[in-house]
Amino acid sequence: MPHIWIEYSGNLALDTRALMRVVQDAAVGDGSLFPLAGARTRAMRVDDCLIVDGHPDNAFVHVVLRIGHGRSDAQKAALGERVFQALDTALAPYMATRPLGISMQIEEADPVLNYKHNNYRDYLAQRAAEAKAALARPPRTVVGVALNTRQSLAALGDAVNAPPYKAAPKAPVLYIKPANTYARDGNTITLPADVHEVQVGACLGVVFARRATRVSVADALNHVAGYRVVADLSVPHDSYFRPALKQQCRDGFCPISDTLAPALPSLDPDALDIEVRVDGIVAQRASTADLIRPVARLIADVTQFMSFEAGDILLVGAPHDAPRVRAGQRYEIHIQQVGTLANTLAAAS
Repeated sequence: MPHIWIEYSGNLALDTRALMRVVQDAAVGDGSLFPLAGARTRAMRVDDCLIVDGHPDNAFVHVVLRIGHGRSDAQKAALGERVFQALDTALAPYMATRPLGISMQIEEADPVLNYKHNNYRDYLAQRAAEAKAALARPPRTVVGVALNTRQSLAALGDAVNAPPYKAAPKAPVLYIKPANTYARDGNTITLPADVHEVQVGACLGVVFARRATRVSVADALNHVAGYRVVADLSVPHDSYFRPALKQQCRDGFCPISDTLAPALPSLDPDALDIEVRVDGIVAQRASTADLIRPVARLIADVTQFMSFEAGDILLVGAPHDAPRVRAGQRYEIHIQQVGTLANTLAAAS
């Protein structure tokens, strides 16, 4: 058996070389307990062990140190405490962003000392609390993003190179869905008298857990409480780059699902299937894999110049060629792992 053995779950991206160095350096200590020279090491990713302690998002790191005979109990305890503290410190950034369990075992011929630490319950409870708090308040702001799918940008063709812009957008193209547009799952949306049909933009809504200002791509998803299904309704129009308020900001033109899917490592916001049905018939299939700016990149780019508060929603972009729906029809949006939103449209009386 190697002197140092590290096992870790396949759902954890771990720098094993760096962690092995941490263990070695801590084990050496004052040079009397564990020799650095000649130490044999091995790290193993356990791909078939993705469900830890009953939850698929939980990850683990397990370290085994094998030492020679002849150490006193006090020496073994000093070694264990020192190395486990070093492990705790090295893995703290992982534990701050996901459910993670750390364990360590010191062996001679048989297990001698065991050390364990995990945040499974605390992490999941925190995420649940953030999701509940985000649902308890209406969003202060809902921000939409236009032209954020490959298909929608490609459909413009050479128009993106025409004056006044003369190029594809270099930054997110944003618009606001104000409070008068908010509606709920199951509400009947009454179309204005001058509107005969609307386009139903099936959007993933990113709900913030805390204030997000100038966040990095690496840290972006740590600011997310979860995800909601949002219908970005709009009157069909040819405007682009500067989305028209008159077409997008009518009363009830932003229905938002009542449920929130917590942001957990097992939910990848950049790989979610989207389906829209109109009167029970599939009208569109799409995926967030088509986003030009993936979710973390989008959050980082937008928060460089504006802040989001807890409960605010960022719509990552509607798929190209949104279905058109008329009064008397019912649409239903389903986003994989997130949920469903459905509304019926009615004509103005």
